[in-house]
Parts: sequence; C-alpha cells; structure tokens
Amino acid sequence: MGFLAQHIIICNLYALSLVPSLGGRNSNVYNWGFLSSFMDYGILEGIGLTSSEIKVYLALIDLGPNSTGPLVKKSGVSSSKIYDLLDKLIEKGLVTTYIQSNTNYFRAVNPKRLINYVQTKKQEVEEQEKQVRDILPVLESRFNKFEGETKVELFKGYKGIETLFKEMVSELKKGDEYLVVGGGDKPSANERTKLFFERIHLLRSKKGIKMRIIFSESRKKSLKEIKLFPNTSAKYFPDSTPSTINIYKDVTILLTMSPVPAAIRIKDKNITQSYKIYFEKLWKLAKR
Repeated sequence: MGFLAQHIIICNLYALSLVPSLGGRNSNVYNWGFLSSFMDYGILEGIGLTSSEIKVYLALIDLGPNSTGPLVKKSGVSSSKIYDLLDKLIEKGLVTTYIQSNTNYFRAVNPKRLINYVQTKKQEVEEQEKQVRDILPVLESRFNKFEGETKVELFKGYKGIETLFKEMVSELKKGDEYLVVGGGDKPSANERTKLFFERIHLLRSKKGIKMRIIFSESRKKSLKEIKLFPNTSAKYFPDSTPSTINIYKDVTILLTMSPVPAAIRIKDKNITQSYKIYFEKLWKLAKR
C-alpha cells in the first residue's frame, strides 16, 4: 500500500464523516450506490476488510457512538451477524466498545487508525517473508530430489511466458550463453509482443548474459538494419522454423507467439545437448 493510496483512504473516510447528508443521522439505510461513486471501496477491501465490515465501520462513522439496533438499520447488515462483524473490527483496532445504562455501545476510531492497521499488516507480511526464506532451503532440497528427471511443462499467455523467461534470466549468470534458432520470418507487428521481448533482452544484456541467435534470411531482407542488444551475436540461414527454439544449460524451450503465446519447456540434459549440437551445425552454415 503506497502513500497515495493511504492518503486517499484517510481523505475519503474523513470526508465521509463530515457529510451526514449522504444518509443523514436519521436515515435508516445508506444509499450505497451513491456512496460507491463517492469513494473507492476496493481500497478498503484491498487492505483486508470485507464489504460487510466496511458497511458497519462507515455506518458507525456516520451515526457516531451507538448501539447495535440503529447500526443494523444504517448498515443494512443482518442482525445475526452484527456482533461478529463488530468483534472483527474491534480486533483490527477500528472500533471500540463501552457500556452505558447496561447497553453495549460501539464507536468508530479515527480513520487515521487505518494507516496503523496497514503498517501492522506490512510488518506481519515482512515477518512471514522472513519465515518463508528461513524454510526455503529445506523446501528446495526436497524439490530438487526430482531435478534429474525429465520435466516437460506448458506455459500459455503473456503472463506464462513472462514467468518462463524471467526464470531463465534469473538462472543464468554473467558470461553464460543462451542460444536461439528462429525469431520469426519478420518482426512482430504486435506491440505487446515487441515490448515483451525488449524487456527480456534488456534484462539479459544488462546482466551480461550472452546470446547467439540464428534468424532466417527473410528476416534480414525485411529490415535494412537489425538492431541487436549488447552481448548478442546474430547469423542468418536460408530456412526458417515454425517455432522458436531457445536453449540454455539443460533446458530447451519451444516457443510460438501466434495466435496465443505458448511455450513448452523441456528440462533434460540429453535432449538439450542434442539441440545444442543441432544449433552449432547450423551456426557454422549460417552467414552474418
């Protein structure tokens, strides 16, 4: 949760507390449709409040300290759930309670308390991240028991291939080499595809990962000049492949970007070695 989002939460809730005309302290039920246009409830749901908790909290802001009867009418939530919702809001530090004339009353705390609530959640997430990092070596050792086996995985969509190629960049170190056969007969006209590969190759080249790529000659003819990223060598071969072959370490990736981005990742030392031999033979025959 960034500063801007936090600021919007405070401003929206503070403004809401100053506008009783939205429902009026004597109105039975909120005009939630109108309120939805007044502020973004997704922000409050994003920090962990349910829609019912939001209704009760905002009703308390509008009503001021009150018992459950008026609160049920104002919020529109079920009377059977009101105490559970109030208990949850009390646990989150957003509501307080007291007894007056043998009746339980509830009060919404200042909306600024939401910042403390978000900061507490942030600290909890950071602690959880630390705990996960502590057990990561044990999990990885158990996971790696099967690393010697052939693994075939399918990735679909831009999110899928983004995960795939970012893992590749993460696994390779400075000076490591990445081999490619293909790349299409002509540059993609799809802006999202072009932007995707630009980002991946920018990450790769900045990290010092080398790449040798064999394009088809038709690709060279379609452009007067092919601009390559640093740490990249290119050659051209008369024939083309319907898909792109990507080779690194013990991994082979067969990739197509049309009609939907899809890739098959094969983790196998022998299979990848055969593709490396195939690449080197083509590299010797290809021309610059």
